[in-house]
Amino acid sequence: MQPPTRLPRRVVFRALAPTLALVTAGAAQAQAIADHIDITTVAVEGRSAEQCAGRTERLAAQSRKLSLATTPPYDLTDGLRTFYDHVLRLDANGELSSTAQLSTVYITGYTASGDRLRRAVTPFIRVEVSRPVGTPADAASRISISWLWMQRMVQNHDPAGRLIERPQLHRFDFVGEVVTTYGTWGHAIAPCRAGTDRLWFGAVAVWTYLPP
Repeated sequence: MQPPTRLPRRVVFRALAPTLALVTAGAAQAQAIADHIDITTVAVEGRSAEQCAGRTERLAAQSRKLSLATTPPYDLTDGLRTFYDHVLRLDANGELSSTAQLSTVYITGYTASGDRLRRAVTPFIRVEVSRPVGTPADAASRISISWLWMQRMVQNHDPAGRLIERPQLHRFDFVGEVVTTYGTWGHAIAPCRAGTDRLWFGAVAVWTYLPP
């Protein structure tokens, strides 16, 4: 009996080339047509819990105006401290897990022996969009956002008179739903909390579902 005939490697490659091209093109097309989500987060301050809450609710009521803004609207800047906007691409299943480092902050201090201490802190924003198995095609996606925001750097002196720096950080957490229809938007509010300098801080997150 004769051994099975083997095709030359070059012929095998040429035979597979159309299939590989289709797979590659399909993956590229899936990546190219992936939907996007625009995330806007705004930090708000107030001199009282009532003032902070009022400003936060006013921003939330204007979430449509904030949904596609790339700079703070002039009529919404009262009490607004930080405006952050970022567009993210969802995967083929409409999901996302992303963490963006906003900056690097260094804490400067000294040990008991007098050695200089310098430690990095990285404020971030984390966004997760999920569609659990079994979610109907027309059902909303779940979104959760965690925002570690730096209010400012505080400078103090130790008993020896040496300068010590430390950041004032606030963490805001948001949970909501993303309607998977182009142009729709949603929002969530992080309740105001007491900070330093006798100020209160809250935040609003707005997201918009966008086509590729």
